[in-house]
Amino acid sequence: MRNLLRVTVFAALLGASLAPGYGWGAVIDPKTTFEEVASAVMSPACPGKLLINCPSGEGAQLRELVRRKIAAGETKEQIVQYFVEVYGIEALPNPPPEGFYLTAWLLPFAGIVAGVGGFLVMVWSWSAKARRADAEGRPKAAPAAPAAGGSPMDVRLQRELEDYDS
Repeated sequence: MRNLLRVTVFAALLGASLAPGYGWGAVIDPKTTFEEVASAVMSPACPGKLLINCPSGEGAQLRELVRRKIAAGETKEQIVQYFVEVYGIEALPNPPPEGFYLTAWLLPFAGIVAGVGGFLVMVWSWSAKARRADAEGRPKAAPAAPAAGGSPMDVRLQRELEDYDS
């Protein structure tokens, strides 16, 4: 009988320690703080400012609402979701990475890739032009000797025109 009692207690303790949210694998949910919630929501009263930085009277009322929701035991995610439901997606400081809003996340990277790609194509084009000129065996144009009585500007113009042609 004692062995049966020991096995039952051991099984109950083992089951409790392996249950989600308890025992070794437990994830402790820290208490929601006002600062983290007010820093995760944009103020509808002050466009472009977080709720924590909004100086308006409506911002103060919304901060008080956040304090009451925290006191009622709501989590950060629940409070942020409330603001999204009431004020729309604009209540989030960053657009969610889904749907059309995914373009806001991917467009900067696409611009960088396109810029680097364009730069590489230009460098390849310039180097291919130089390789073709070397392959054709065209001699590099020597600077023209100044013509008798020619001004230095005429000489420079002639040299630049020869460079342009080659």
